[in-house]
Amino acid sequence: MTTEQMVIELKSVTYDLISLLERENQGMRAIPMQEYERFINDKTALCMRYEQLVTALRKHGDELKKLPTEIRAELRELQERFHDVADKNRIVLLAMRRTTDHIVKTIVDSIKKQAASDFSPYDKYGNAASAPISSYSKPQQQKSLSVSLNKTL
Repeated sequence: MTTEQMVIELKSVTYDLISLLERENQGMRAIPMQEYERFINDKTALCMRYEQLVTALRKHGDELKKLPTEIRAELRELQERFHDVADKNRIVLLAMRRTTDHIVKTIVDSIKKQAASDFSPYDKYGNAASAPISSYSKPQQQKSLSVSLNKTL
């Protein structure tokens, strides 16, 4: 593959990668879970091809210098745009991870707190128990009644 062909492919791969990252940045929650696995596979493949092309082009430094100034300027601008989008993507992914970690920690802490207390919202028969009157008293067990309304209030 010639240097010019690698440059053309690098531009194409970079545009595709930028588009994919921007879509991920804008619609992290909007991407359905079934589609997200394919999305990650596409992202991985594009990143790997991008890295291969950049590495290969580094070996052709002298030939790159001979390319027209416009093409080199376009490549430079495209690389800057890609790095900006990739940085935003990293921040979005980090924020999503921190949010998820916080939610999981909150759930785990709540479960631990409930398990440590003497009060259970259900008795051994699965009936709903009433809340304790004070923090020192035991909950009073009462029969529960299930009610269903067929009307919107």
